[in-house]
Amino acid sequence: MLTTSPVDVTYTGPDSLLMGILNASQDAIFVLTAIRNEAGAILDFSYSHANNKVTELFGHSAHTLRQSTFLRLYPSAVDAGLFAQFAVVADSGHPYHDELYYSAEGLDAWYEVSASKLDGVDAVAVTAKDISERKRQEQSVEHENDLVQSMLNGALNGILLLEPVYDEQGHVLDFTIRGSNPAVKAHTGVDPSTTIGQTMQAVYPGYRESGFFDLYCRVLATGVAERKENYYEDAELQGWFEVSAVRQTSPGTGYGIVLTFANTTDARRAQQAVERSAAELQAVIDNSQTGIFVFSPIYDDAGQLVDFRFKAINRMVAALVGQTPDVLTGTPASDWFISYRDTEIFGHYKRTFETGEESRFDINYNVDGFDVWFDVQSVRLGQDVLVTFTDYTALKKAQQADEQRLTDMTRQAELLNSVLNSSISGIMSFESIRDENGRIIDFRFVTVNDACERILNMPLSAIYGQTLLSLFPGNVDTGLFALYVRTVETGEPSRTETYYNLDGLDFWLDISARKLGDGFVVTFNDTSIMKRAAKALEQSAEELQTVIDTSQTGIFLFTPIRNEQGEVVDFRFRVANRMLAAYVGQEPNAVVGELGSRWFPGYKSNGLFENYLKTYLTGEAQRFDFHYDTDGIDVWLDIMATKMGDEVLVTFADYTSLKQLQQQLENTVIDLQRSNRNLEQFAYVASHDLQEPLRKIQAFGDIIETQYAPLLGQEGSDLIRRMTSSAQRMQILIKDVLAYSRIATRREANQPVDLNHIVRDVVGDLETAISEKRAFVQVDPMPTVSGDAAQLRQVFQNLISNALKFMKPGQLPDLRITNEVVTGRQAKIRVLPADLDRKFYQIDVVDNGIGFEPHHAERIFQVFQRLHSRSEYAGTGIGLAIVQRVIENHQGYITAEGRLGEGATFRLLLPA
Repeated sequence: MLTTSPVDVTYTGPDSLLMGILNASQDAIFVLTAIRNEAGAILDFSYSHANNKVTELFGHSAHTLRQSTFLRLYPSAVDAGLFAQFAVVADSGHPYHDELYYSAEGLDAWYEVSASKLDGVDAVAVTAKDISERKRQEQSVEHENDLVQSMLNGALNGILLLEPVYDEQGHVLDFTIRGSNPAVKAHTGVDPSTTIGQTMQAVYPGYRESGFFDLYCRVLATGVAERKENYYEDAELQGWFEVSAVRQTSPGTGYGIVLTFANTTDARRAQQAVERSAAELQAVIDNSQTGIFVFSPIYDDAGQLVDFRFKAINRMVAALVGQTPDVLTGTPASDWFISYRDTEIFGHYKRTFETGEESRFDINYNVDGFDVWFDVQSVRLGQDVLVTFTDYTALKKAQQADEQRLTDMTRQAELLNSVLNSSISGIMSFESIRDENGRIIDFRFVTVNDACERILNMPLSAIYGQTLLSLFPGNVDTGLFALYVRTVETGEPSRTETYYNLDGLDFWLDISARKLGDGFVVTFNDTSIMKRAAKALEQSAEELQTVIDTSQTGIFLFTPIRNEQGEVVDFRFRVANRMLAAYVGQEPNAVVGELGSRWFPGYKSNGLFENYLKTYLTGEAQRFDFHYDTDGIDVWLDIMATKMGDEVLVTFADYTSLKQLQQQLENTVIDLQRSNRNLEQFAYVASHDLQEPLRKIQAFGDIIETQYAPLLGQEGSDLIRRMTSSAQRMQILIKDVLAYSRIATRREANQPVDLNHIVRDVVGDLETAISEKRAFVQVDPMPTVSGDAAQLRQVFQNLISNALKFMKPGQLPDLRITNEVVTGRQAKIRVLPADLDRKFYQIDVVDNGIGFEPHHAERIFQVFQRLHSRSEYAGTGIGLAIVQRVIENHQGYITAEGRLGEGATFRLLLPA
């Protein structure tokens, strides 16, 4: 079949690929290049391309055509008006399509001719096809008019035949109604029998303001069929109408218009309801139903723009590839939409970025596994490109599914067949197949319109001549076959709506059947879209309520209530979830519709109402913490108020348990502070009150031993010495405890401490003991750390003293102090996860003394824990506990490694 769209041929000169494409066509295709005079007027056309079909159809070879011009070969084309039509196409760019009879220059046939201007060149692409045989067959069509007229009357869509009314200058003033079908009344409420001969302005006074008059004039002038949906309104009729307009040729009387239309108001309302519901759901779940992203350019080494990178992106865009926005942000677009640079969409983005011009376009993205339609807008935003798009795939596919092929015929045949094939509804006629007893056992297809091919997804060639039950046996189970039999037997029209899910089909059908001879004509529409819209509306409402009710966050939507002066005095719950209703022991449906002050009267006086009112009046979103301590409720809330349309959306989180925990922690801190004060008091008592009696015991013991020794005798003197020795040990113990408590409760501010000075001073203080024991002490250069110098001195005082005290008999003491810088991960001490990458000074104090068993490594740091008796080694067992507490005060770590009889290593970590 000859296409009505222009052949897409790039004018680049002859080449084998182009000619191969042209020669593959079943139509004659040639390209005419305009020959103009100095004033720019077209004098003739030269042939630049012609396929093999041209030679077959017109008898001239491609070589002959290129050596001549159009008017040299076909001078009669001027009288036939064909040359003028080609010139109009070349000058205006408007395509031309018509059928004409040509009987000159050796030709005698009917031709179907289309012409379109080629982009970028002064040339016209022409396709032609010999339709003489079809024209002869159309003469036999007239006897079928009664059949088609019956189908016309059974159509579900309104149909009108309009004839233009011209003024003296040839301008269209109005259209006269010359024909209509019964369905006109169902769609407009106007009796079609009363409209014949009247003008459209008289019958439908609002059709000019609705834009339909301009559409009819345009179709009449161009011959290009159009379909449009507009809103119509007059005193008697209001609603949305979808109209299909086709120019109809009437020999001897000029052109007319055939209209097929349907009232789409209900479908519009259903669609609008779905959109409103979707908008409410999306407002809770996400910010926008529109795909939004910001592109930044990517250049190659030559400075050429070769790609774009996602700089910002919303969830709708990321969902196209099953990801979240944070995954796509910062990545090249071609990583996710691999072939997008091969489509025109990349060119639009690039042009917007380089020129700064806003671009809006529709695109069918059918690569990378997608087949979607987008309405895209791109705007230059600084050094980036802002892109927004809307996915209208469903609408586009519905539009494509509704498109009808229109065929012009003779006046009556052309009119009726154009109506039949331009109908949105499927139309079929059947003849009865009866058994020998006259009982109907099946029906045979007689006529099928183009819409059936689309709705049934089956080529017409596979339907013609077949029987109903051989193709669609499911008609028996659904009851449709019985309905058709009843229509034929009784003559009464029937109409039903049914769900057909058999024979490989799955849709809802609105079916109308009317008797025709010994058979019937049926018209049907696929109403699946409206059914799905209703289902989607219901599902959206359920999803919205489920999301709200299962949320761990309180959610409600407030509608303002005004007084007579127009002031907002309260809010009413329009939406509320279970978490909110639970505060007053109710279900959400008991709260919805009630005033906020009905269930929460305290909110009018505790400041919440003023916050919500501020958000409503200013549109400014607010987030604040609030202690709700009225109406028998005592909770701490994190509240977010946002204006949404003419309402206020409030979400809140209950953090009462956290607040209570915080208060408990504050009380614990107070208790700890009180305990520390008690400990300090104990240290004072130990420092003064406990030591004074011990000093008196020692003084009195010394006096008794000196003055009364002869009276006491040897045994009495020994008891006095033992008493004095115990008092001395008690005094040392008290001093050590006091030192430990001071380290735990008192600490000077951190200052830089040079450990070289600390160790040197300690070694100097212990010089006598070192000399007596002939100890060897080796100290590596030490670092400077931040800390308390007095406490750090105690660390090294205790560690070096212990090394000298716990020497192995018969062996000279050997003490070594080393250090190095390590990370927590490299250290030979286990550290907290937060300190794995922190730098430390690792200081090792290694001796060759008596050592200890490895399993005592933790015990030696405990207060009063001794591994040896007091008779073996003096001490209170507090020294290493003091060392551990000092290191902890400096955010460090300490451990000990012992080897019985071989010595010990004390390893310190101090922050570097």
